[in-house]
Amino acid sequence: MISLRVVTRSIPIFVLSGLLASQGLAQNSLIEAKQERNRSTVSVIGGGISGTYIRFATDLANVLDDPETNDLRVLPIVGRGGGQNVLDVLFLKGVDMGITQQDHLTFFKQENPAVYGNVDRYVHYVTKLYNAEFHLVARKEFKTLDDLRGQTVNFWKPWSATDIGGRTVFKLMGIDADIINIDTQLALEKMKTGEVAATSLLAGAPVKGYKDLLSEQGLHFIGVDPGDPRYRRLLEVYLPASLRHEDYPGLIPQGQTIPTVASGAVLAVYNWPENTPQYRKLARFVKKFFDNFDEFRKEPRHPKWKDINLAAEVPGWTRFKPAEEWLATDSEAPDSELKTAFNRFLASFQQSSGVQNISAQQREQLFEEFVRWYNTQR
Repeated sequence: MISLRVVTRSIPIFVLSGLLASQGLAQNSLIEAKQERNRSTVSVIGGGISGTYIRFATDLANVLDDPETNDLRVLPIVGRGGGQNVLDVLFLKGVDMGITQQDHLTFFKQENPAVYGNVDRYVHYVTKLYNAEFHLVARKEFKTLDDLRGQTVNFWKPWSATDIGGRTVFKLMGIDADIINIDTQLALEKMKTGEVAATSLLAGAPVKGYKDLLSEQGLHFIGVDPGDPRYRRLLEVYLPASLRHEDYPGLIPQGQTIPTVASGAVLAVYNWPENTPQYRKLARFVKKFFDNFDEFRKEPRHPKWKDINLAAEVPGWTRFKPAEEWLATDSEAPDSELKTAFNRFLASFQQSSGVQNISAQQREQLFEEFVRWYNTQR
């Protein structure tokens, strides 16, 4: 074996110096390239591959990524969803943002006040995204929620939005079921063999994993009954909603809807101190996201983008400062025309109906319906 000392002694000193210098330059260039990639990259954690969360995270990447200038790269991450995403934004290195449900901060604060009592100081939101509907698919022999007492019901992964939401719905309705947490596709297979009675997802319709299901497979949606006295308990936490034939033509007949409830999804972000590199890159993300928001309302993006109002406030949450500043100062905000039109509509409605006291929940429901109508007119 030839030693390094022998080799280097045989190389002229000016050649050796040149080699070392070139290696140093290459190493510096590599370090600079690494720093540049990290300076412009933000991550957003979603849910499973068949859910709405990851669809939205992927849409963010497809619209906002700029490989030519490397000004911004959005890195979607497959996650467990919902409550776990709050924990991942709060604790995991490399996770800048996550999609979760608006009731999850309150859930954690009540679940463990000693640990999560101040979670709202560290986890803020960029914008409310959409309303995620509670989907409950069951074998046809189970007609109502009450029929699921003592039956095996799947709530997807632990700490997911589906798990937290499903347990909350069943608790409010007084349904004691045998809860399991497995993958949706596996649950659907076990429903065929009779091992599982029903499986649920709290996600924005249409859900890819449910869209191709057929009633001929012995499956159907179980809805909630608005005439049930227990329904009022649900409306203290959730919004009234429905599943449509257009979203699930194989399970819902033409002209019919399935009454259910919905929870608002939000884009959560870690609230880094100002003037830190992490804060600055997230501020750049917010500006590019809001500046280009109209692109998300075009095909082939998820149809739920068309229902979003960037300025919608989320009770119990604090908006991330760069997002708050953009909404306050940008006179060309894409939703400014929409907000003006809705305020005129609401004032006219109150004047004609004589209804003056409208709750925040009622206002949000009215706004969701108004946005759908408004987009069809455009």
